[in-house]
Amino acid sequence: MKKRFKVILSLAFAVCLCFALTACGGLFGFGSGNNSGSYNSGNSSGSSGSNSGSSSSGGSSAPKEDNDGTFIYTGASVKAANTSISGDITIPAERNGTPIDTIPADAFKGCNAITSITVPESVTTIGAGAFNGCSSLRSITLPFVGGQKGNSDEKAACFGYIFGSTSYLGSTRILQYYSVSHSNWYDEYYIPSILRSVTITNETVINRGAFQNCSMLTEINLNDKIIQVGVSSFSGCSKIEEINLPSIFIIPSSLFSECISLGKFTINSSVETIGQEAFKNCRGLSSINSESEGTFIIPNCVTSIGYGAFNGCSSIRSMTLPFVGSQKGNSDEKAACFGYIFGSTSYQGSTRILQYYSVSHSNWYDEYYIPSILHGVTITNETVINRGAFQNCSMLQSITINRAAQSNVATNAFDNTATPTWV
Repeated sequence: MKKRFKVILSLAFAVCLCFALTACGGLFGFGSGNNSGSYNSGNSSGSSGSNSGSSSSGGSSAPKEDNDGTFIYTGASVKAANTSISGDITIPAERNGTPIDTIPADAFKGCNAITSITVPESVTTIGAGAFNGCSSLRSITLPFVGGQKGNSDEKAACFGYIFGSTSYLGSTRILQYYSVSHSNWYDEYYIPSILRSVTITNETVINRGAFQNCSMLTEINLNDKIIQVGVSSFSGCSKIEEINLPSIFIIPSSLFSECISLGKFTINSSVETIGQEAFKNCRGLSSINSESEGTFIIPNCVTSIGYGAFNGCSSIRSMTLPFVGSQKGNSDEKAACFGYIFGSTSYQGSTRILQYYSVSHSNWYDEYYIPSILHGVTITNETVINRGAFQNCSMLQSITINRAAQSNVATNAFDNTATPTWV
């Protein structure tokens, strides 16, 4: 009996020892091969690879980079492969079936050997300073102006936004006033000094100050879809000779102010308003809606012209207008004089005149500066000629007015100027 008990006790001890060794092997790593695989360095990498595969299939990991030597693609984003890329660069619209829609901030920063860049219309976002330091850039083609199409972010809607505010060798510092509600808010940008040509392919809105002070540009090519341009959008673009805006409804204030090289412009049949100082100091502007040099023809679709809209336009020889002053049948005496649209700031090639405009105050007058070489004026759609309307316009040799206004002519309207012809 004792012998049998000893045997049973020995068997029980052996079983307990086996369980203990198994547990310890699992804990310290000297048990079965399967358990040791989870912990040794060789199998760790395998386990890691298995995990990364699971992550990838789950879609939670960052997209892989793809480098073609010129660009690095990360999902739908693209940037320069290195700063030594050079020459004419065209960004593809897609990569391996993925549309390219993003150029991140600083994407091409310091790429100072690129001479031209073409950005496809697939791109919907361009980050701040994406092309900062591209000092050899001579031309750029973009789908829109600033950070994105039809930008509601005023600050990011300026052309300078994509070049950034960090100076670099070969850059020109410019200020762009972007805010509609705060006229003194501006940003400072650094644009390549040798940049000459900009082409916009798919924009709808050009915001306030978008190209303001881009004095290095000689060419701005815009797509026909643009229906709205902001105040001072092109002011200070002193080398631009021609800009086409066939679909806009308003020519806003100071749109072309100081565009001294602008040679001609076409006002389309949808434009109703020409804003204050819209063409200020466009001294090279020799024609509007005409092939004849020195001829400005403002179409009848225009119903309002702002103060000093043509101030400094010293090349005007003949002018056709729908009305006299700011609008047809003007009840505002002060704004009903011919000189109103030229303003009271003197300029080279102008003649100073005084026009007494008030019916109730005979000594009230305004001082205007009209181009000295302006010799002929035609009014096509007026109903009233107010007091002093053409008074002292001694430079005029002919004044032709539609007959509908002949019965509503106030005193002194044609003192010291040409006798009108009614047609």
